[in-house]
Amino acid sequence: MQTENRYSRQLRRYAFALRLIQHNARTQTILAWSGLSTYRVRTLYRADGPDQGDPGRRRPRGRPPYQLQFFWRSAKRADEAAVLGGIARLLNVIPEHPVQKGSEVARSLQQGERVCVAYELWHAFIPDSEISIDHAFLLVTALARGDEVRLGHCLDCKALILVDCLRPAGQMCESCETCKRRHSLAHKAPEAKKHYP
Repeated sequence: MQTENRYSRQLRRYAFALRLIQHNARTQTILAWSGLSTYRVRTLYRADGPDQGDPGRRRPRGRPPYQLQFFWRSAKRADEAAVLGGIARLLNVIPEHPVQKGSEVARSLQQGERVCVAYELWHAFIPDSEISIDHAFLLVTALARGDEVRLGHCLDCKALILVDCLRPAGQMCESCETCKRRHSLAHKAPEAKKHYP
């Protein structure tokens, strides 16, 4: 019985690693979340990987992404990340309350599979995003910790947004921020005309 459980768990690890290869995940991401050795992952990739990945994209190499600033480099990316975070939250991939301060988010096979399900569901709706599976793991881990980023709502329109915990409170979505800037510029323009005829 115990041997059978160990065998089925090892098969799950291989299936999960293949799933990550199909999403063009970096080797370090596959190693960290599947629990397989470097040798096993490379063997698996050589055996099945070249035909498995997305044919339009090369599998990235090097260190997985680690900076959350990536998600705020464009309004579109921030919105897409908020949707991914929302799906992960609905599927209970992200706990309702952040994990204890100072404790690390557990990387387990089961958690990795759940992140994959959330990413695949999200990717079905937003297939052309720059957010990779590696970024999904980064985002979900950071949201679970809750010390740098969390899910919140725009102060104005109440849309789901990523909230940067290091910025002051009262954050808005990019669309509302743009409207607010335009509105304040429109009010400043007549005043400027009064002073400079």
